[in-house]
Amino acid sequence: LPICIVETTLKTVSHRVQSPNVVGILRGGDPALKNEYVVVSAHWDHLGIRPQVAGDNIYNGAVDNATGVAGMLAIAKAFQSLNTKPKRSILFIATTAEEQGLLGAEFYARHPLVPLARTVANINLDSMNVLGQTTDIAPLGAERSTLGKVIEAVAGENQVTISPDAHPEQGLFYRSDHFPFAKVGVPAVNFEPGSNFVGHSAEWGKEKFKDYNENRYHQPTDEYSPNWDFSGMVQQARLAFWVALRVANADETPQWNKGDEFERARLQSLSQTQSTNQNRP
Repeated sequence: LPICIVETTLKTVSHRVQSPNVVGILRGGDPALKNEYVVVSAHWDHLGIRPQVAGDNIYNGAVDNATGVAGMLAIAKAFQSLNTKPKRSILFIATTAEEQGLLGAEFYARHPLVPLARTVANINLDSMNVLGQTTDIAPLGAERSTLGKVIEAVAGENQVTISPDAHPEQGLFYRSDHFPFAKVGVPAVNFEPGSNFVGHSAEWGKEKFKDYNENRYHQPTDEYSPNWDFSGMVQQARLAFWVALRVANADETPQWNKGDEFERARLQSLSQTQSTNQNRP
């Protein structure tokens, strides 16, 4: 076969910007367990403005991920409204630069505000359900740790089933802000909506997913629609809240399943903490 050699010159311009993670905390009520933390996260960024795009060039990110931030704030409000504080503290983190490579979550994982060994779980919300209630939920990564048992219990109490990742070929577990937490050993799930919508066929859900991916995902058209059905988003946020509350009050903390690829990082984190405590005078 003939060999074709091409020479080209590329000019690139880079700009350094600063963008914050936004963090809030609700202190736990147990004298000992309040020093352990459940993290609820959602990324607040999107793709900004693209001047080279004609017409509407503002990437609003209404579903991805204004819905996730709204869900996280609703969960924070629910925790604040409790008559009895959870035993463990709840850390709410709105991360930045997720769309640029999970940068905000990566930074937090490398520079945590509280010890990673005392960070018992991460529940992440990324692109919530605006299509209506479902009979299932799809918490990505739940099968990797004992968080799965907690989620199963909460789902069963709310007459919801657990569905596996509907699109494993997309590698979604490795593409949102829970992943940096998992890499440093924190048991984590991405709390995805289900796909079996009440009053609709299974094909209807698939068609809606395809339509969003092709026509709105990472495009200026990801905008608020008056046709949204917030009952699905409320359902999803409520389930995430109950899971977070149960973890916050549990006697035992979530653990990675034996042999899981993230188990070693957790064991190292716990071992380093134990070593530090033993070496203190």
